[in-house]
Formats: sequence, C-alpha cells, structure tokens
Amino acid sequence: MPKLIKKRIAKKAPDPVRTNGSSTVTPKSIRYVYSFGDGKADGNGLMKPLLGGKGSGLHEMTRIGLPVPPGFTGA
Repeated sequence: MPKLIKKRIAKKAPDPVRTNGSSTVTPKSIRYVYSFGDGKADGNGLMKPLLGGKGSGLHEMTRIGLPVPPGFTGA
C-alpha cells in the first residue's frame, strides 16, 4: 500500500457524538422516543433540532409545571 493511504487509514475520524443539551450521547446510546407527562419529561427546550418545535415545547411546558397530557415524541 502506498504511504498516503496508510496515513489516511491511521488518522480515521472519531465516531460522531451528539449532544442533547445536558449530556453527551454516544452513537450506541441514542434514544428515539422521549416521554413526558405527570411532571416528568425526558427532553427539554434545548432539544428543538432533535424533537422539533412542538415536541421540545411540550417537554419544556411539562418541566415548568403546566398541565400537559402524558405522551411521547420521537426523533
């Protein structure tokens, strides 16, 4: 193999990492369903790119104590 190819293989980029606003999520632990209701929410308002505007809004309203029917959003 030419040296140039060996160097590119040796300098492989690290696995992508996504953030959900409060913690770092590795690709193996990505969640697809986030539940909310009864005063508890898995998501937050900072997750708008992942959950969309309505989803992040529902999670944030649940967190601040507004009456929101239980449900779930998906990514």
